[in-house]
Amino acid sequence: MAAAGSASAADLGPYQPYSPPPQTEVTYASPSIWQGAYIGINGGYGWSNSTFTKPEGGFGGGQIGYNWQRDRFVFGLEGDIQAADISGRAYNPFLDATARTDTNWFSTVRGRLGFANGPILIYGTGGLAVAEFDTRFNSGDFSFHNSETKAGYAVGGGVEWAFAPNWSMKAEYLYLGFGDDKNDINQDFQTVRVGLNYKFW
Repeated sequence: MAAAGSASAADLGPYQPYSPPPQTEVTYASPSIWQGAYIGINGGYGWSNSTFTKPEGGFGGGQIGYNWQRDRFVFGLEGDIQAADISGRAYNPFLDATARTDTNWFSTVRGRLGFANGPILIYGTGGLAVAEFDTRFNSGDFSFHNSETKAGYAVGGGVEWAFAPNWSMKAEYLYLGFGDDKNDINQDFQTVRVGLNYKFW
C-alpha cells in the first residue's frame, strides 16, 4: 500500500499553489458632454450691408436644439428667434426726403457640425433664415411704406464652452443673406451674439 501511495503521489507531479483566474476589469463609458437637448437665451448686435440707410442695432431672443456626439465630432440642429432693433435712417436735404429701414425680428433653423476638445466645442453652422423688414420713405406730400417677410440663408460659426454640468456659454457669428428689396437696397446683414444654454440630459 505504501508503494502504491508513493506511485500515485508521483503521478500528481510537484505541488503547485492555487492561482485564481485574473478578474476582468469593468469599465464604464463616461457620458457625452455635448449630446442631448438644450434650451437657452442669447443677445447680440447686428449690422446691414446696405450703404444707403446703414441699419445697425441690437437684438435678443432664445434658442432650442439637440446635439449628437460621436467621439469628438458633434452634429445637431438648432432653431432660434430674435426680437430686433436693427434700423437705419438716411436724409437727402436737396429733396427734403427721409428714408428709414428696420429689421423687427428674425429667425433661423440651422444644422451644426463641430469638433469637441473636452469642454470646448468649435463648430460651423448653416441653414434657413427668415426676417421681417420695414422700409419707409417720405418726401413732402409723398410717402411710401413697405413691410415684408423674406426667407434667405444663414451661415457662420462659433465656439461653445461647457463650464459646468448641463450649462454652456457660446459666442457666434452669422451672415444672413436676403438679397435686395424692390428698391434695390441690399437687405443682407451680419450678427455677433453671446448665449447661455442649459442641457436637459
